[in-house]
Amino acid sequence: MSDDKKVIFSMSGVTKTFKTANTPVLKDIYLSFFYGAKIGILGLNGSGKSTLLKIIAGKDKNFQGDVVFSPGYNVGYLEQEPELDENKTVLEVVKEGVAETVAILDEYNKINDMFGLPKYMKMRTKCKS
Repeated sequence: MSDDKKVIFSMSGVTKTFKTANTPVLKDIYLSFFYGAKIGILGLNGSGKSTLLKIIAGKDKNFQGDVVFSPGYNVGYLEQEPELDENKTVLEVVKEGVAETVAILDEYNKINDMFGLPKYMKMRTKCKS
């Protein structure tokens, strides 16, 4: 089976009712996503879009039904209104979110900078001759 025909996520029979509500915000929802699919969720205010995304992301586990990701796949979630540290700049907050990539980039830059040091310049000159 080609990757684009592979279902990597499925949700079956998902129902979500808030304790303060008499009727469910989501009722008996079935979804499946193929590998590489682009997904959009549309609906009126209060129709459960954010709730559905929180369930898909694993942030909300208080629901009925099944949510399954195929092995090796996961999901990230960026909150609509995240709680941010007011003492940090936007750049510092973003760098925290991509810390692994920033560490790799810092290592790359450190190695690159070493090529500008005099002892490495001598080595590069010898290699060219």
